[in-house]
Amino acid sequence: MNFFVENLNFVILIPLWSALLILFGKLFNIIKSKKIVNVITLFSAFFTAIFALGAFIQTLITKGFVYEYSVPFIKVSSFSFDAGIYLDGVSAWMLLLSAVVSLIVQIYSVEYMKDDSSYVRFFAFINLFNFSMFGLILSPNMFQMYIFWELVGVCSYLLIGFWYKKNVAANAAKKAFLMNRIGDFSLLSGIILSAYIILTNINNIESVALPFSDMANISAQIYGCTSDGMFIFVCVLLLLGAVAKSAQFPLHTWLIDAMNGPTPVSALIHSATMVAAGVFLLIRLYPLFSLNNIVLNIIASIGILTALICSYSAMTQKDIKGILAYSTNAQLGLMFLAVGCASTTVTMFHLTAHALAKAMLFLLSGSVIYALNSNKDIRYAGGLRKKMPLCAYAFLVGAFSLSGLLFAGFTSKEMILGALIENNHYIYLVLFVIVAIMTVYYLFRLYFYLFEGEKKYDFEINKFGRLSKISNCFLALFIVLLWFLFPKNNDLILSLINYLVALLAIAAAYFTFSKKYTFIKIPLLYDISFNAFYFENMNRFVVLSYKRLAKLFALTEKYVFDGIVYICTFFTRFTSLVFSKMQTGNVQSYLAYSLLLITFSMTGILLVYSLIIYFSEVQ
Repeated sequence: MNFFVENLNFVILIPLWSALLILFGKLFNIIKSKKIVNVITLFSAFFTAIFALGAFIQTLITKGFVYEYSVPFIKVSSFSFDAGIYLDGVSAWMLLLSAVVSLIVQIYSVEYMKDDSSYVRFFAFINLFNFSMFGLILSPNMFQMYIFWELVGVCSYLLIGFWYKKNVAANAAKKAFLMNRIGDFSLLSGIILSAYIILTNINNIESVALPFSDMANISAQIYGCTSDGMFIFVCVLLLLGAVAKSAQFPLHTWLIDAMNGPTPVSALIHSATMVAAGVFLLIRLYPLFSLNNIVLNIIASIGILTALICSYSAMTQKDIKGILAYSTNAQLGLMFLAVGCASTTVTMFHLTAHALAKAMLFLLSGSVIYALNSNKDIRYAGGLRKKMPLCAYAFLVGAFSLSGLLFAGFTSKEMILGALIENNHYIYLVLFVIVAIMTVYYLFRLYFYLFEGEKKYDFEINKFGRLSKISNCFLALFIVLLWFLFPKNNDLILSLINYLVALLAIAAAYFTFSKKYTFIKIPLLYDISFNAFYFENMNRFVVLSYKRLAKLFALTEKYVFDGIVYICTFFTRFTSLVFSKMQTGNVQSYLAYSLLLITFSMTGILLVYSLIIYFSEVQ
């Protein structure tokens, strides 16, 4: 057995220990130097990357390699929920990708965060985030995955709201946390319902935790003992968890606001970690989803709809990170499309290509924003290629890859395109081409505005040191190398279509930037794109309506229910006061009160009796 595989539990534990060491070291004033924090966090990142590489190599050497190690975690009567590690080709691939991206982001962060007063806290949160993400990837069952799923959400809340003294950052963190709760609740409901179906219909106690090693059989059992409607309902509950985590329509808006966190956080969350967790969940549960074509079509429809909405929204944005954020939404949508219409292997290829390109583009955006004195508006940049040539060329590598023109992204998008044609998904094919055109347009529009033309600032730009350049060079190198490692389609027609579409989009982006040609701007269409289909307005309307409804309920409680209580209390006090006055101790008074009570009672009885007789005669 491979040494790295046997000790894979350290991949989860080392980041946790590093986070605790940094936090307690700061709390007890033991760790005072940033260099010690750097050593701890970079050791953790290198360690996990090396072990992830060793485990991945083992899965390549041994075809169909699977390693599982678990221990009882919770035992109640005959129920036993195990915790441990499950390694197969998918988890090894995902682990390596997450570890490599995390390593490069942390190297970049050493320089990016050097002047931040909360430097120590940042790296403690990053290590805690890695612990959660690696635990999620290596989970042997849905029970353990859900625990780490929630931990990833908590860590993302801490990182997005890292600069919590800024209201926009604090609000963005709360928004991300609350919107993900919708998906988390749905996912938990789906897990519980699936376990209940297995337990009540099959009495299979061992499969209650939904282990991934037996997911094909479990899926067949759930499918066999449920109606089509119930099966689709279970799948949709599980799917909503992935929709929220991967920021898909209609729960996609939180990812845009997440840009208010530090740039390394954006690079980490938007590439191979948090948002990729939703796609990873779809791949893990693919044996279940693939049993019903309606479910696959729902996944594909959500994906392509998200890609269309977010790609169209990115075309008119002016915030550097905002454009890249909408791009992330769109590319994740294409991964959902690949799951629904292609295969999990194609999805993983595109996930890998996107993760590396997007991590690099976000790190480059951080360098550009730093150079422009924290200005994020692309209209006030320009001419940076002369000042920052390495950033410009690296950005081109990422843009070409993400657009599907060259490098890793070319291969992955060609795979999706080929799968759509092969499976006769022509409607999705047309929509995919439209998304591809918009992707090329907004990426090269961003490039032209940032790096070409005349500069639109009157100050000397700031520059990062070597670590940022090293980080971006490594990512660019990986993107180029994967072009040669990924399998090729070798379909000349597909390649010609791809390049023709891309060249037209690049030309449109250049003409928009250079303003040599005046395009007809339709105000309504422009406003829809710039305001991202007004989803934020709809969210604010929902929140405002909820506040008004809550205020109405508060007034109802105060003046209706509290009023009823007050009236009952007043009546009780009034009657008690009256009866207390009647307690005189005089026998004659008591006889008079009794006679009066009997008289009123008899009068009431006679009145009721008369009414009954009257209405019976009328009928």
